[in-house]
Amino acid sequence: MLCIPQQIVEAAHADICGSLFQKVVREAIASGVDGYDAETKKSVRKAAHGLRLNRETAMSIASKAVRQIFINYIKRARAAGSRTESAKELKKMIAFNTLVVTQLVEDIKGESSDASTEEPVKEDIDVTTEDEEWDSLQTLKKIKPDKELVERLGRPGQTEITLKDDLPERDRTDLYKTSLAEQAFRQQAEVILADGQLTKARVEQLNNLQKQVGLPQEYAQKIIKSITTTKMAAAIETAVTQGRLSIKQIRELKEANVELDSMVSENLRETLFKKTVEDIFSSGTGEFDEDEVYEKIPTDLNINKEKARGVVRELAQARLKNSLVQAVSLLRQRKHPGVVSSLNDLLACDKAVPAQPQSWEVPEELADLYTIYLKSDPAPEKLTRLQYLLGISDSTAAALKDAGDALLNSAAEEENFVF
Repeated sequence: MLCIPQQIVEAAHADICGSLFQKVVREAIASGVDGYDAETKKSVRKAAHGLRLNRETAMSIASKAVRQIFINYIKRARAAGSRTESAKELKKMIAFNTLVVTQLVEDIKGESSDASTEEPVKEDIDVTTEDEEWDSLQTLKKIKPDKELVERLGRPGQTEITLKDDLPERDRTDLYKTSLAEQAFRQQAEVILADGQLTKARVEQLNNLQKQVGLPQEYAQKIIKSITTTKMAAAIETAVTQGRLSIKQIRELKEANVELDSMVSENLRETLFKKTVEDIFSSGTGEFDEDEVYEKIPTDLNINKEKARGVVRELAQARLKNSLVQAVSLLRQRKHPGVVSSLNDLLACDKAVPAQPQSWEVPEELADLYTIYLKSDPAPEKLTRLQYLLGISDSTAAALKDAGDALLNSAAEEENFVF
C-alpha cells in the first residue's frame, strides 16, 4: 500500500526488533551463571523467534553484547596485580562462556541442550571441588554446585562468538600461552605436591617443570603457594609434632628460595623452634650453642628473638630438674650410658640458664652419678660444672676419683694375673 521497498522494510524491522532483542540478550547474560535459568531461557527463545529476526541478525546482536563482556574480562585480567588474579579472570570468562553464552547460542538457534529446560531439582551431592575454584566464579561465591551445574561445566563451550576480530593475534596468543602454561604447571604441581610436603628435591623438580612450560618463576611460586597453603599447613603441623621436620630441612627449603614465612604460620614456626630446643636439651651431648639457638634459628624461622629466649629459659628450667630425676632412675636400673646422657642434658640446660646446686633426698645417689660420669671420660669443664650442680665438695670429688682409679688398677692387675 505504501510501496516501501522490501530492503527498507527489513532494515526497519531489524532496527526496531533488534533493539528489543538486544535488551533481552543483555538481561540474559547479565544474570550470570546462576541466573540463566529456565525463565531466562524461555525469554530468549521467545524473543529470538517471536520477533522474527533471522538467525544471522540475532547472532550478530548477541555476539556484540557477549564480546563486550569478554573484553571486560580481558581488561580485568591485564590490570590484575598478580598472575594468579589474572588467571582467575580468564577462568571466569571461560565459565561464563560455558555456562551462559553456550546456552544463549543454543536458545537463539532453537537447539535443544542436554540439560532439562525445566527448573532443575537440586540435590545435595559430594563434589570434590576446591573452594578457590568456585570462589573464582563471581556468581558462585560461598556455595557448592548442584548436579546440573557440574554437568554444564563439563560440556564444551560454544566457539561461534569469539574475540578474533577484537584482539590482535599476538595478544590472543599471549593470553592463550599464559593460560596454557599456568594450567600445565598447576596440573603437574598438584601431583608433585599431593601430600603438601615441599622438600628440596621437589623444589628442584618444580623449578625444572616451570622452565619446561615457560612460566616465569614469580608466577610459578604463586601457584606453588596456592597449592601448598591449602595442603601444607596441616602437613607441616603433623610433621613438626611428629619430629619429621627439622631446622636443617627448613634451611634447605630457604636455600631453595621457598617462601616459608608466607606458607607457614608464625605459631607453627614458634612450635618448630620449641621442638628444636627440646631436641637440643634431650640430645645427650651436653652442648648448647648460644649463637645458634638465640640468633641463627630464630632468624631462619623469622620469629621474635626475645620471645625465643623466653621459650629457651622456660624449657631449660623445666628440663634441668627432669634430667636429674631421669638420671637417678636410670642409675637405679643400672643403665649407665643412659645416666651419662641424662647428665649431659642437665649440663646443656645449665648452659642455657645457669642453675644452682641441685638437692636430692639421697646424697649417696648424687655421688654415684658423679662417679659414673667421671668414668665416661668427659671434658674437664663439664665434670667441674657437674660437680657444682650435684653439690659435691672438692674433697668428696677427689675421693671418688681416687676410688675409681684404685678400682681400675685392681681390675687391670686381675686381668694380668689371669693372663
